[in-house]
Amino acid sequence: MALDTTDKQQLKTFLASVYGQQVKGWAVNDKTFDLTYKLLNESRKCSDLMDLVPRPIPYGQSPIKWLSKEARKAILRKVNDSPKHYSACVKTSALKMKTQFIMSANGL
Repeated sequence: MALDTTDKQQLKTFLASVYGQQVKGWAVNDKTFDLTYKLLNESRKCSDLMDLVPRPIPYGQSPIKWLSKEARKAILRKVNDSPKHYSACVKTSALKMKTQFIMSANGL
């Protein structure tokens, strides 16, 4: 099923939020859609790992209490089934895939 005009515009808007204004000159096609899916999948893997990273310890707090609290928070972040992606993860995945997007936009 080919992308319609609305789908292409929405995809281009998302890609512009990642790659900036250069996306205006890109042709959006089915391959671009597939690459965007791959980008979000890679970002999801990174974001899942970022949920497990403990947050900084506040000054003066007991390290033992802090660690147990952070472990509970990490588990709750994993249990929460929200589709959030960390910006750093999206940007890193996007940077790794930029050449593929440019090639797709040029029909390669």
